[in-house]
Amino acid sequence: MAQSIPLIVALKNASNVAEEGHIIQVGNGASIDTVKSLAAEKLATSAPLADITLEDACGNRLTEIDAVRSQQVVYLSLKEQIKDVIPGPRKLPYVGNLYDLAPDFTAGWMRLFKTYGPIVDVSIIGKRVIGVNDPAIVELVVKESEYFTKKITSALVEIKEFAGQGLFTTDTDDEDWVLAHKLLMPAFSPRAIKAYQHEMGKITEQTIGILEQYSPEEKVEILDWATNLTFETIGRIGFGYSFNLLENRDAPAHPFIQAMSYCLKHSITRFQQAQFMKLLPIEANRRYDQSVQLMRDVVAEVIQERKKSSDANDMHKDLLGFMLNARDDNDHGLSDENIRDQVVTFLIAGHDTTANTLAWTLYEFARNPEIEAKVLQEIVDSGIRHDTMPTSEQISSLKYLHQCLKETLRMHPPVRNLNKYCQKDCIVPGGYRIKAGSAVSVNLYSMHYNDKIYPDPERYDPNRFSPEEEQKRSRFAWLPFSTGPRACIGMAFALQEAKTVLSMFLHKFKFKYDGPPVRYDPKQATTKPLDLFMTIHPRTDLPEVSSKAANMKANSKKSPEKGLPELAEPTKMGSTELPPITFLFGTQTGTAQDYASQLAGQAKRFGFPTITMCEMDRWNTLQSIKLNNSQSDSKLPTELVVICTATYNGQPPDSGEHFDKFLDKAKETGNSTLMNGIKYAVFGLGNKQWRTYQRYPMKIDAYLEDLGAERFFTAGQGNADEDMDAEFNDWCAHFWTHALSYFGLAITQGSSVVPSASGKPGDRLPAKIHYIAPSDKEKWSIAGHNMNGEHNVKVLANIELQHQDEHNKRSTRHIELDVSSLTPLHEGRPYQAGDHLEVMPQNSAETVEAIALGFGLVLDSVFEVDPETYEYVSPRSMAAAIKGPCTVRNALTYYADLSSPPSRRLLGHFASQLRKAAPETADVFDRLTMPDANNVDRYPEFINQHRTLLDLQKAYPQVKQLDFGQLLAAVGVIQPRRYSIACSPLEHPDKAHLTVGVVDDVVHGKHYPGLASSFLARMQTDQGGEHAPVFRAQFKSSKSSFALPADIRTPLIMIAAGTGLSPFRGFLQERAYQRKQGQDVGECLLFFGCRRADQDYIYRQELEQWAKEGVVTIHNAFSRALPTPPRKYVQHQILAKAADVWRLLVPNDAMQTPASVYVCGSGALSRDVRSTFCTLSKSFATVETDEEADQYLQRLMDENRYNEDVWG
Repeated sequence: MAQSIPLIVALKNASNVAEEGHIIQVGNGASIDTVKSLAAEKLATSAPLADITLEDACGNRLTEIDAVRSQQVVYLSLKEQIKDVIPGPRKLPYVGNLYDLAPDFTAGWMRLFKTYGPIVDVSIIGKRVIGVNDPAIVELVVKESEYFTKKITSALVEIKEFAGQGLFTTDTDDEDWVLAHKLLMPAFSPRAIKAYQHEMGKITEQTIGILEQYSPEEKVEILDWATNLTFETIGRIGFGYSFNLLENRDAPAHPFIQAMSYCLKHSITRFQQAQFMKLLPIEANRRYDQSVQLMRDVVAEVIQERKKSSDANDMHKDLLGFMLNARDDNDHGLSDENIRDQVVTFLIAGHDTTANTLAWTLYEFARNPEIEAKVLQEIVDSGIRHDTMPTSEQISSLKYLHQCLKETLRMHPPVRNLNKYCQKDCIVPGGYRIKAGSAVSVNLYSMHYNDKIYPDPERYDPNRFSPEEEQKRSRFAWLPFSTGPRACIGMAFALQEAKTVLSMFLHKFKFKYDGPPVRYDPKQATTKPLDLFMTIHPRTDLPEVSSKAANMKANSKKSPEKGLPELAEPTKMGSTELPPITFLFGTQTGTAQDYASQLAGQAKRFGFPTITMCEMDRWNTLQSIKLNNSQSDSKLPTELVVICTATYNGQPPDSGEHFDKFLDKAKETGNSTLMNGIKYAVFGLGNKQWRTYQRYPMKIDAYLEDLGAERFFTAGQGNADEDMDAEFNDWCAHFWTHALSYFGLAITQGSSVVPSASGKPGDRLPAKIHYIAPSDKEKWSIAGHNMNGEHNVKVLANIELQHQDEHNKRSTRHIELDVSSLTPLHEGRPYQAGDHLEVMPQNSAETVEAIALGFGLVLDSVFEVDPETYEYVSPRSMAAAIKGPCTVRNALTYYADLSSPPSRRLLGHFASQLRKAAPETADVFDRLTMPDANNVDRYPEFINQHRTLLDLQKAYPQVKQLDFGQLLAAVGVIQPRRYSIACSPLEHPDKAHLTVGVVDDVVHGKHYPGLASSFLARMQTDQGGEHAPVFRAQFKSSKSSFALPADIRTPLIMIAAGTGLSPFRGFLQERAYQRKQGQDVGECLLFFGCRRADQDYIYRQELEQWAKEGVVTIHNAFSRALPTPPRKYVQHQILAKAADVWRLLVPNDAMQTPASVYVCGSGALSRDVRSTFCTLSKSFATVETDEEADQYLQRLMDENRYNEDVWG
C-alpha cells in the first residue's frame, strides 16, 4: 500500500522554490483535488479548484495522482494571473484618496467600486485600506481564520476611546473579548430572548401612550422616539435601570444619549482629520472628553445601584447579572473596568442600531403601502394587538415582517463597513494578493446595493428574502449583523424587539411621510435617517382576519403549552388494536429505569393491555431473532419498543452491553429486514459536557432503523447538565400525543401525556413501612449493619496537596487506600492505570441530625419497607433501594440524597402528601413540577434559592408534617461518584491513590460542600494509623477508552488541568517503573495547567523528579501567575510546542510508533484542546478544512489514539 509522502508545492514561476515552496503530505487515497486543496491552502490562495492546474518543472500538466506522487516539486498554475497591484485611484501626497471619498465615504466607495471593480486599494491620510464588495471575496475576509481577523482599526479606534474593551471594540485574539463573549452568550440564548418578550411589549405599550398625544398634523422626528424606546428597552431589560425616557412626550433627552450621539458623530470626524488635531485645546475636544466621562459616570451609577441591591448576586436576572457574576471554568470573571466597557457597548449597540432600523422600516412602509398592507394582514392574522402583550410565539409567526426587516437592513445597514485585518498573505478571488498587515474594509452598503447581487437595488422588495430567493444567493451577500464569532451577539434580541414594536405600533397607528426622499446622515457612525419627520394617525384600515387564518383558529384549540400538547381530535378508546408495548432501560444510576417506569405507568393508564418493562439485555425478542444475512419478507410479532438508556463515555451502560453486542453482530449481517415488525422510539440520557454525549442512544436509533425496525417517534435527548427531568417531560408529552393519535385513543380523566402531571392518587403514594420493636434483636442487629453496601476500603493516608494561606483556601486531597478487599477487574492486576474507583459517599452526621430534627424522626429507630412498596415507588427513591431492616440514621446517612436540589418528582410527592394539611404549600410545589399555562417554568429559579432538602425544610416548615414513609418515597438515593485512580498497580498492587478536589460552593453567603469530595476530605487517619476509617467502593473499568497502549514504546501526549492530572500520575508511575526494569518505553509529554506554581501545582516534586530521570517532558501553564504569562492555559502551551506534539503524533520515520493523546479535565478544557488539535492538523497540512480536521480527529479517536476522560 502506498505510504504518505512529502511533496514540495510552489506557485508557477516562483523565483526561489527553497524560500517560496511549502511541504504538504500526500496521504493514502489522495486525489488530484486533495493535492490542489492542500497546495492552495499552503500557498494561501482561495481560487476555485477548477481554476487550479498542477504542473511539473517543465510546465506539463499533471492530471493523474500517481504522476503527482512521482514529483519532487509540483507547481500551481492559476487561471487568474496573480496580481500584486490592487486597482485603485491615484494617490495624492499626504491626503492619499481623501478627495475621492469625501465628504460621504460610503458614496465615495460606491463610486470607486463602479470604476475599479470589486476590490479597491485606497489611502486616507497615510492609512492604507483595501475595500471589497463581492461576496466571493467577502466570504474569505469575514471568516475568522489564519488569514483574517478583527483588529480595531479605522474609525473603530475612535469609538474604542469611549467603548474601551467592549465586545465591539476589542480584537478577536484579546483575552478580554474571548472571556466576555463566552460569559455573555447565555444571556442571548433563545430561552433568554423569549423571557424578555413581556417587558418588550410593556415598553412598547408605554411608548404608544406617548405617541397618542400627538395630533395627526404634528410632524414628529420618529427617530427620536424610536431611540427613546430602544434605549429604555436595553436599560430595563439588560440592566434593570430606567432612564425615564417614556414618562411623557416632553421628557428631555437623557444626557447619556446626547453624549453618546456626540461621540459617535465626532468619531467619524476624528478619524478623518489629522491625529494632532485631537490634542488641541479646542471646544470640540473638550466636549468630546466631557461626553466620554459623562457616559462612564452614568454606567458607574448603574453598576453601583445593582451592587447595592438585593439582586447583586443574581446572575440570571439580566445581562448585568451575567456581567457581575458569571465565571468560566477557571473561575475567571469580568473586571469592574471591563464591565463598565461592556455596559457602555451594550447601551450603544443595544439601542442605536435597532432605533435606526425601526425608523427606516416605518419610512419604507409609508412609501410602499402595498407592502404595509401585507404586513397588517399578517399582524391581524397572528392576533397581535396594541393593547395586549404579544407572546413570543405570535412574534415568531410574523414571517413576512421578518422579510421586511431583512430588506430594511439591506437598504439601510446600521453599520456600513466591517473592518478586518489580514494576518497572512493570501490570494483572493480575482487573483489579487492581499499582503499581511493590510486593513480590509467590507463595504456592506455597497455590497447590499450591488446590482449583480440585488437587481434594481433601490427598490424596497421584501420578497428578496423569501426562503427560495435567499437560497439563490451567497449567505455572505447580506451581513448587517456580521457573521461567525464576531457576529452581533444581540441579533435575536434586536429582531424580536423590532417585530414587537412594529406589530404593536402598526396595529394602533398609521405613519405617513410626504417629504422628499430621505438619506442617511454621512457624519454619523451608524446609518441614521436625516430629517425624517412623520405624522402619526389613528389606524382605521385594519383588515379582517383572513379566511386561511380564521379556518386555522376554528380548527385548533387553545394553543398548547410547550410541555403539554393536546390531541386535536381524540377518538374513542379501543378504536385500533393496541400492540404489546415494551419499555427497555439501560441505566448507570437508576434514572433511565425510573423514566421507563413512568412511561410504563402511563401506558397502563392509556389502556395498553400488554406492557413489559425490563433491562435492555433481558429483552426476550433478542433471543428470538436469528442472526443471518438472508433478506426475508417475514416479520417479527408487532411490538412497540421504547428504549430509555444512558451512556458512559460513549459506551453502553452495564445493563445494555449484551444489547450493544447484538446490534453490532446484526449490523455485520447486512440484513435490512431483520427487525421488520418492530416500531421503536429512543430517549437518551447524557451530559453535554462530554464529547460522547448521546453517542450510544444515537447508535441504537440508527442501527434499529438500518435493521428494518420502524422509527415510531423522533429520539429524545436529556441533558443532565441542565434540567433533564423537564426535557423528559417534554419528550413524553410529544411522544404520547403522537402515540395516542396514531392508535386512536383519547386522554381519560386522571391521565396525562406528561408523567409529572399524572392525576392518579396512587402515583405518589408514600412507602409502606413497619417499625420494629427493640425486642427483635436479630432485626435490630441487621439494621445496624444495613449501610448500602460493604465498607471494603481502608484509608491509609489523607494529605493536603495545595499550599493554603490567606490568599488560597482551596483544597485538593491526596488519599491513599487499601483496596486489597475489592474484586479485581483484570487477571493478574486489580486494576489498570486509567481505571476508576467508584466511591459511595455518605452524608455528614450534622446534616443527618438536622434533617431528622426537622422531620421529627427518631434516628435510632428501626424500620422495614413493605415489599409491596417496590411495585410502585420510583427506582430512584430511597424506598426502592433499602432492602431489609434499617435504622433511620443509616437510611439518612447511606441512602438519602440530601445534597442535590429538590427534584420535580420530590416536589410532586410533597405536593400530593400536603394537599390536605398545607394546601397553599402544596399548590406552590405542584406549580413547580412543570411550566405553567403561560409556559413559564419557575423551577430553575426555585432551586437556585432552595438548593438542598435542608433549604426546603427551612423555607417551608410545613413539610415537617410529612411522615417517614412519604420521605422515603420522595427522596432520591445517593449516587456513586467516580474518581480516576492516581497510581499504577505495578507500583502499588494492593493500593489505590485518589486526587480529590474538595468542592465548597458559596451561594448567597452560604456554604454548600460537595457530597463526595467533602466526605473523602473528612476521612482522616490518626497518626498511628490504628483507627483507619473505611468506606464503600468498587473498581470500575475505563473499558479501554482511557487505558495505556498495549505497546509500551508508544509515546504519550498527556493534557490535564487541576485534578485531571490524576490518571497521568498513574501513567507516569507505570512508565517510570518499566524504565527501572530496563524496558524500552515511549517518550512522554505532559501539558499541565493550574493557577499558580506556589499554590496548586500538585505532585510537583514527583513530576520534576520524573522529568529529571527522563520519564517525561513537562510543559506547565499557570493561569493566575503574576505577571500574567502569555501562555495561560494548556492549549496555549500545545500551540507553542506544536512541532514537538506533531513530531510524536505524526512521525516522519515510518518505523516510529505514533503517539497516543490523552486529555483529562472539564468539558471546556476538552473542547479547547480538541480545537487546538484541529488547528494543528490544518497547520501541518494534514487536512485542509475545519470539517476535514474534525474527521481526522475522529479517526484518531476511533483508533484509540485520541482519548478523553471528561467531567461536567
